[in-house]
Amino acid sequence: MIKTKKLILCLLLILFLAHNAFSQDETWDLHQLSGAGQTLKQGLLAAAAGQVLNWTFSVFNNYIYGAEWGFPTRQSVYNNLSSAWKWEEEDDFVVNQIGHPVMGFLHYGPGRASGFGFYESVFFTAFGSATWEIWGERNQASINDFITSTIGGIAPGEIFYRLYLEAHAAGLPEPLIFFINPMVGLQRLVTRWNPPDTGRNLYELRYHLGFGYAETNFSVSGIEDNIFYFRGFFPELGFRAVYGNPFEQQTSVPFRHFEIDVAFGMDLGNYNHLRIISDGYLFSFSPVYSETTAMSTGLSLHFDFVGMGQFGMEDATIDQYSNALNWTIKYQRFLSPETTFQMKLHNGLTFFGVSKYFADIEIVKPRGSIKTGYNNFGLGLNSKSFFILDQSRWGRIEASLMCYALWTIPGTTNLSSGTAYWLFSDIAYSRNLTRNLSMGLSYFYANEWGFFNGDFWDQKKSNEIIKMFVAWNF
Repeated sequence: MIKTKKLILCLLLILFLAHNAFSQDETWDLHQLSGAGQTLKQGLLAAAAGQVLNWTFSVFNNYIYGAEWGFPTRQSVYNNLSSAWKWEEEDDFVVNQIGHPVMGFLHYGPGRASGFGFYESVFFTAFGSATWEIWGERNQASINDFITSTIGGIAPGEIFYRLYLEAHAAGLPEPLIFFINPMVGLQRLVTRWNPPDTGRNLYELRYHLGFGYAETNFSVSGIEDNIFYFRGFFPELGFRAVYGNPFEQQTSVPFRHFEIDVAFGMDLGNYNHLRIISDGYLFSFSPVYSETTAMSTGLSLHFDFVGMGQFGMEDATIDQYSNALNWTIKYQRFLSPETTFQMKLHNGLTFFGVSKYFADIEIVKPRGSIKTGYNNFGLGLNSKSFFILDQSRWGRIEASLMCYALWTIPGTTNLSSGTAYWLFSDIAYSRNLTRNLSMGLSYFYANEWGFFNGDFWDQKKSNEIIKMFVAWNF
């Protein structure tokens, strides 16, 4: 009980200290609160919005989803306030690594819409996540769920807050804007908040529709046959948004430039494919700028998720999740009036990453569990490189290479520890058919290796995709 009170007091202290530290600028993308009274009022409104969100999920889990753990009880709340929280490794991968970050970004939005800045709004993500663990459901509170909701919700929260403002400035219909960021829309509806005029900040926006052929293999040591394989076609939808000029950024305001690339596809019951790759500057400067060359560099925050292979989001063959702090360089050079070269490099620390490993059911049973898939939490290194060569007459070539290495954090898994490695590469060619419409062809390759201790399977997974796509560029 005392530990929980200390946690809540620390979160409140962060709120007021952050307000004093980050209230120097009156520009639209910093908060505009003035005085302790207004700060407290707006803070209580944002925190209350987070509790409405928690209760909404509790009602859904109990009455619609039919989960017996959907509603908390007096005893479960007391236990979560008075007992140690657990580290939970058995939840499905997508629940832990997509569901909780989504919850976190929804908690983040009311803070920004109430006038708080980037760092201040992390408080509302943490507060909403902590109270969900305490009284949002009947289960024992989970430390890693709290961590994932909090740190995993920051980057998506800021990205979709800014995209909400961008859509409002562009005059999109209100119902469509609401679905970009529902909690910001709800806060606006309740408080009559008028979004600031942000102007137009999108450097690039592209939607694509693709049709691909995938080949997936999943094998483990000691077993000759593949655990899972797939050969077949599937449709894919996706979008890419680049906010702010990537090559001319000199600012201490977080996420005045960010990029997010999302792709989702599945066939009729065998294969699914979801990729979310994003980065945003926390601060940056531009040491190089001329008529032909521009470069920015700085510290960036990353949210990456990959799940692809076996149908069922919780059972994907290749599973990868990374929250990272990287040093970033973004470089552009005009080789001629018609030809442009771009290079974007990210290297740094994955400060919270997750993989998924598998075990023979006969090995797991003596430990009191019947599941064969477990989440493995760790720290690691990552490197992401992106290249573009664009020639207005002949078309556009894009290539990427992303590498991750993850080492298990001791004590975060009861069953095993080890290392996991991922390699993702992509090359695409596209050509404009009209000013806004392009068509292209791409090849994607993914590989994951896992080496685990004890009797647990070492594993090797691969996925290849050849895809044709049509893109709308705005």
